[in-house]
Formats: sequence, structure tokens, C-alpha cells
Amino acid sequence: MKAVCLISGGIDSPVAAQIAVNNGFQPFLLHYHNYPFHSLGTLEKVISLSNLFAGKNPNILSSLAIMSHGKSQETILNTLERKDINKTCLFCRIQMFIKAEAYAKKINADIIITGEILGEQASQTLDNLPIAISKITIPGLRPLIGYNKEEVIQLSKKWGYYQTSILPGGCCSINPKYPETKGRLDVVGEIFNRYSDNFEKTTQEELKDILTYSLPVKIKDVLADVEY
Repeated sequence: MKAVCLISGGIDSPVAAQIAVNNGFQPFLLHYHNYPFHSLGTLEKVISLSNLFAGKNPNILSSLAIMSHGKSQETILNTLERKDINKTCLFCRIQMFIKAEAYAKKINADIIITGEILGEQASQTLDNLPIAISKITIPGLRPLIGYNKEEVIQLSKKWGYYQTSILPGGCCSINPKYPETKGRLDVVGEIFNRYSDNFEKTTQEELKDILTYSLPVKIKDVLADVEY
């Protein structure tokens, strides 16, 4: 089975992708390039991790797709009312899953796999996890959901991803100071539906420009293609 594996440059996502491979899935790595809200170091880490992943799994055909996500984030910031700005991360995740599903359908993949750990981020609470995947129709699997961080770190070290994962990269620069951790599906759904035309327009724009690379790929070749 084909799996779209979201890869962020952190510790968790390569481990989740490796678990997918170990369980028989063919991985298609997908990274969201959040320019101008992420540093270039994040992209460089993702490329290094993706090449490392391919090298550790030489018997599978693996690829890295890079999709712009900065316009989605701008749309979220420009659309949400001030009282709802704490839901920025939730809407960001919803958009990520919507675009991941579109990419999955394009390549005939069966599922989306992420490295989410329960409670580690605001969008990964028990209340928010179902909201993040509420707008997709294919399964979104979270193989690390029952692990704690230390267990994931040990797997990362075991499989040889850890030293690359902890290199400097940078975090998203638009995280709200007090993000929503107890979202309500009805409230978020109503807001999303109210502005669905705005979100859909941006999503379609970003889906037109997916960059796909066979692994391994040279960093300089990717940097020649992306905005940073």
C-alpha cells in the first residue's frame, strides 16, 4: 500500500515513516515549505533526513514532494477574526491534511501518515486530533500516538535519524501565544465553512506547484526550485 508520510524536519516524522516502511507501506514523503514563516534550515534538514531515510531503505522506491504552505498560512491569518486567532494551528493542520489527501489521490496512495504524539503540540491534544482530520475522507494514521517522547527518541537513535533531526532548523513563526488546546469540532467547522472559499482558493493555488524529487536529491537542486 502507498502512504503519504508527512515529514517536518523534527524527530518524530522520520520515525513514523520508518514504522510505515517496517509494516509494508511504500512511502511518499511530503514536506510543507512554509516560506516566509520557516527558516531555510528547516528545508535543508528535511532534505538531509529524506536522503538518510532513502539510504536506510534501499529496497523501496521513495520520493520527496515539497508543497508550498506559506500562502495557506497567510490566508488563515488574514481570514480569522481576532477572537479566533488562537485556532491558527488547528486551521493550519486542517489545511495540511486537505492538501495531503489531494496529493494522495494524485499518486493513488491509500493513507496519510504523520509523526504526531499525543499532547506534544497544541494541535495534538485529544480534543484537537479529530478536528485536524475532519475534512479528509482517507485514513490519517498516527503510529506514534501511544509513544512518549523518550520512546520516540530511542527509536530515532536506533534507526540513525536522531543526530540529523536535532540539527538547528527553526520553528513556525506564526504560532499564537496561547494556542487552542480544547477545540470544538462544531465551532471550528462553522468557521471553516464560513470561509471555505478563501481556503479552497489558496489550496488549489498551492496544489498546482508540487515539486517532486526521486531520492537521494541534492540540496542545491531543491534550492534552485523553491522560494526562500
